[in-house]
Amino acid sequence: MVQLGVSARVSRGFSVQRFIALLAVALALILISFLLWKTLRNPIETGLHVIRLEQLDAAAKADADLNQQIARGRLSLDAGTQQLELARDRFTISQEAINSGQATLAGLSQPIEAALAKYNSDTAAKLNLLNDYSGELLGLAQQFSVLRLAGISFLNVPSVNASDELRENVMSILREATTYGIQSVPTNGAYINELNRDIADAQAQLDSDDERGALRHLLSTVDALRDAGDQVQLLTEQFDTLPTGAAVYDLRTSYENYFHNLQSTARNYRQTLAVYAVALLLAFGVIAVRLRSSFSALDSLNSELQNANVNLEETVEKRTEALSKALDDLKMQQGQLIQSEKMASLGQMIAGVAHEINTPLGYASSNVEIVRESMQAMDGSVDAESIAEFDMLLADTEYGLKQIAELVMSLKDFSRVDRSQSQLFDLNAGIETALKICNSQLKDGVKVTRMFSELPQISCAPSQLNQVFLNLITNAAQAMDGNGQIYIRTSLDGDNVEVEISDTGSGMDDETRAHIFEPFFTTKPIGKGTGLGLSIVFRIIEDHGGTIRVESTLGKGTEFFIRLPVAGVSKDSDTMAEQDVVLLGDA
Repeated sequence: MVQLGVSARVSRGFSVQRFIALLAVALALILISFLLWKTLRNPIETGLHVIRLEQLDAAAKADADLNQQIARGRLSLDAGTQQLELARDRFTISQEAINSGQATLAGLSQPIEAALAKYNSDTAAKLNLLNDYSGELLGLAQQFSVLRLAGISFLNVPSVNASDELRENVMSILREATTYGIQSVPTNGAYINELNRDIADAQAQLDSDDERGALRHLLSTVDALRDAGDQVQLLTEQFDTLPTGAAVYDLRTSYENYFHNLQSTARNYRQTLAVYAVALLLAFGVIAVRLRSSFSALDSLNSELQNANVNLEETVEKRTEALSKALDDLKMQQGQLIQSEKMASLGQMIAGVAHEINTPLGYASSNVEIVRESMQAMDGSVDAESIAEFDMLLADTEYGLKQIAELVMSLKDFSRVDRSQSQLFDLNAGIETALKICNSQLKDGVKVTRMFSELPQISCAPSQLNQVFLNLITNAAQAMDGNGQIYIRTSLDGDNVEVEISDTGSGMDDETRAHIFEPFFTTKPIGKGTGLGLSIVFRIIEDHGGTIRVESTLGKGTEFFIRLPVAGVSKDSDTMAEQDVVLLGDA
């Protein structure tokens, strides 16, 4: 009985020890699982961190783009508010991305919440102010149109033409009012007031009430334009009081501090996990003899660690695959957008190409009809003379159809999808393609003289150089107004090829020649050009490592000199694709 009691006590002692050991193992596993969870969740936060930083960068860029469009608003009144609306859409999208989605900044920490609230408040105020700004900008553009019409109408009054002083004052006030409307800080208000008084004092020189009414209308339009310009300037200054850029910076700073603290916490957990793992291994080594079952727990733990690593690699691989697919989709959409832009630009040439196609089609249709009528009248007998005539008519038909094929092939070559790819290109053939496409603008009075040298093929983006030649030839044809001579010469100079395109048109003065390569500069009437054609020509030549210069004499003509390297230059295809926009006759 005594032995049984001792055995029972020993058994109970071993049971208590096993329970304590199992409890210790369970607690150890729970603690190490917690540390592992705290450690392994960090890569997920790192992935969200990359997305959040991209969203903050996009918000800062969208804010800068919007500020730029606001600053340029009054300098591009003829183009409308389309670019301003696009910038506002990008600004709104970037704000929504920060506030929604899996990578939202909302709810992360109190400092981030405060910075996010400030950013949302500033952006909302900016968008509300932007609505007023767009309306005032449209009003300013309308006043410019009214001023132009009122000025032209009054300058055509006989009494005004009879007075050189009055005419000069009217032209001066038109110039000064235009300057006042587009300057951010106008300084010519006093001069306008002086001109206003001088012109008002000249009413006695006018012959009728209608003429005096036209004068009063002109002066009131000048005052209305100045008021509209002042309102636009007032709203522009109010934008400076909305520091949305600083709000984005503060938000980014708050988030980076939050993520830094998160990384520090994760680093502490990793260190704790390392120390704890060492201590745990030492403890298991001491009790390994008595608690053999702990080995199974360690095996189980190792399996869990391996599974966790595999799952982590799968997560990273899936995320990488998703990002790669998104990037490929974005590149495909960008290519489609660029191609659609070129197709839209080619629509400007459809009328001319249709005219060129209709002429040879007329040859074919007319000749076929004559052959049909002749065959019907022959009553089965065909003499040699008729056969010869049929051969001539069919030859004309074949010639007309061949012209159609050449025109279609030229248009196809010009609008290739591989617009930004660098490849070998025959410069002379490219010029011939451009001449075919713009043949409708080369009227009977315009003669083209080709002086082509034998050239090696050069490395370039062919469709972009086609665009350069098309723009320069079209500008030359328009400058001659239907009569004149175009000279095109190509030559080889060492490792470079040279192209000279000259015309006998109206030419340019020194002031115009100094600005022709600037964006939005144009000498054409409002609505006839955007001022981007020669600017894009300049950028395309520059991107190909070449140079372009111009010489012109007013009333005598213009000559463009292009120099390109035969070997080409290394250029990012995405950057070249962005510039591949066709603008015809836009000097």
